[in-house]
Amino acid sequence: MIQSRLVRRSLKQNRRQLYISLITIVVLIFVTLNFGPILIGTTGSIIDIITGKTRQTTTIVSDADLQPPIFDSIPQATPSSNINITGRGFYEDGKVEFFLNGLKYRTINLDSFEFKVDDVELINGENVIKARTVRNGKISEFTEDYRISYVKDDPKLEIDNPQNQASFAKADQEITVSGKTDAENTVRINGFIAIVDPDGNFSYIFKLNEGENKLNITAENSAGKMVKRELTVSYSP
Repeated sequence: MIQSRLVRRSLKQNRRQLYISLITIVVLIFVTLNFGPILIGTTGSIIDIITGKTRQTTTIVSDADLQPPIFDSIPQATPSSNINITGRGFYEDGKVEFFLNGLKYRTINLDSFEFKVDDVELINGENVIKARTVRNGKISEFTEDYRISYVKDDPKLEIDNPQNQASFAKADQEITVSGKTDAENTVRINGFIAIVDPDGNFSYIFKLNEGENKLNITAENSAGKMVKRELTVSYSP
């Protein structure tokens, strides 16, 4: 009888300890999930203070939510070494960092969403421009790369055939006008576009009229620069 009471008492104590253990585990899990990051941060701050260390902060960080600016129309090529570039941002304030050929060229304040970069000095050949927004200590991604070519020289235009003042007769009423230019140029003979191959060779079949014929040949590059040649040939049927 005494042994039975001792067994029951022992079982009751074991159950009580089990309940206490379970409650303790639940409380610990709750505290860890809800207050763990705060406790870790506080502990880290205390350690930094004790060891004399300070945490470094970054003044400008990339922010995907900050929108880069938008450029207005940019030509693919220009005959001018200096151009003005305009655009607009998505914010009334802030700054635009303008980059030319991989280097930061200028920082401009946004003025009611708009900005202007005056007298951008281009190098001869291809130039790459891009920009990004800086606002409230954050920085946006770059715009896409925009490419603009400064074409300094006049287009090349050499005429191989026909020769000036040449004469043609009978079966030679249709002649081939041919020559050499730069591969990207547009060549016209009396307003008609000639074929230009990848090496810059051009040709066009021209039908002569009886008597004197004027051939106005032009070559125009991507920047709008143009060179003209004029030939006179004659035809007798």
